[in-house]
Amino acid sequence: MEITFMQYVWGFLLLLIPCYVLYLYHSTLLTKTVRATVRMMGLLLVLGFLLYEVMALNQWGITLLFALLMVTIGAILTVRRAKLPIRQLFVPVMAGTFTGVLVVGLYVLWLVVGVRNPLEVRFLIPVVGLLTGHLIQVNSQALHIYFMGLRHHSQLYHYLLGNGMKHSQALGYLFRRTIERATLLNISTMGRMLIGVSPIILWSMMLAGAGVFTALAFQLVLLIAMFSASIISVIVTVVVSRRYLLDDYHQLKGDKPHQQAE
Repeated sequence: MEITFMQYVWGFLLLLIPCYVLYLYHSTLLTKTVRATVRMMGLLLVLGFLLYEVMALNQWGITLLFALLMVTIGAILTVRRAKLPIRQLFVPVMAGTFTGVLVVGLYVLWLVVGVRNPLEVRFLIPVVGLLTGHLIQVNSQALHIYFMGLRHHSQLYHYLLGNGMKHSQALGYLFRRTIERATLLNISTMGRMLIGVSPIILWSMMLAGAGVFTALAFQLVLLIAMFSASIISVIVTVVVSRRYLLDDYHQLKGDKPHQQAE
């Protein structure tokens, strides 16, 4: 399905409705709406240009670099939204995001979609984008609970170590809460499907000409894939972060993870 420039203009004119209502009631949000729209258009134009060039080249090396760029940006946004120090936790979050997206993404492309060449840009980039976007939303909240809890319950952690418990067991309580948080966010999305959350992938695929059952199956598979990717990502992030948060004696390092990045 193609859209012409004139059709795009007609669609863009719909923005006049909310803008006129805000103007009619002298709302201060009118300026913010215009700025947000311009910012969105600018970011989408940049993304569209990059995607066009990547798809035009269609080389597996360029495709992988672009996918890595998306994962890197996703990791940075996850750390910032979780209000964690980028210098200390970028590597763990990057490792977790990359592992979750790579493992689940290739699994979906190879075994579910049945793509012979999963590195083809029209298959790899959309899946990486969907998974990375979901991980930003879920992992930022789940990791915030873990590292904030590590700070506020540091005395409990040292108390448990002093009573003979291994450091992995002492961290188990916070780790369990982190996994539960990631799980709750995912099952909340799945539980409110059609009631509180619109199945965008289902509608989009039908709009693009896919069959109803094909679009429905892909919507379900991607929800499960996002769930699995978030759990894998959280586990890898927490495991890798222990190297940066604990010293050789399994004591918390002086640089607290609650300090926000500058």
